[in-house]
Amino acid sequence: MAEIAIVFILLSLPGSSFHTPSKWFGDFPIDKLVHVCLFGSLSFSFFVHFEKMNYKQLKTVRAKAIVLIFCIVYGIGMEFYQKYFVPTRGFEVNDMLADAVGAILALPLFNWINNKFLKKLS
Repeated sequence: MAEIAIVFILLSLPGSSFHTPSKWFGDFPIDKLVHVCLFGSLSFSFFVHFEKMNYKQLKTVRAKAIVLIFCIVYGIGMEFYQKYFVPTRGFEVNDMLADAVGAILALPLFNWINNKFLKKLS
């Protein structure tokens, strides 16, 4: 899936590639919002992809739990990768928490969209 590569590339950019946040946002942690959105979209894309497949095993609660576990472990792994291999980037527990929150929030959003819109189209 291309989303895994996109997340990897974006989290591989050196910290010096990013501009400092403007005063317009005050002390709001834009960085954490980016992590929530990245990992939320990653898990959401897995859910959509699995829903399109013809295998019933991919539409189970267990499959969704495995997706969440994968996304959370991927986020933890990316923090270690950033710490050791990406210049001017570091290891932050808060980033891992934001990754997990994003992945987990994608599930109820997917369920709502799937029940409200997608199932009607099928």
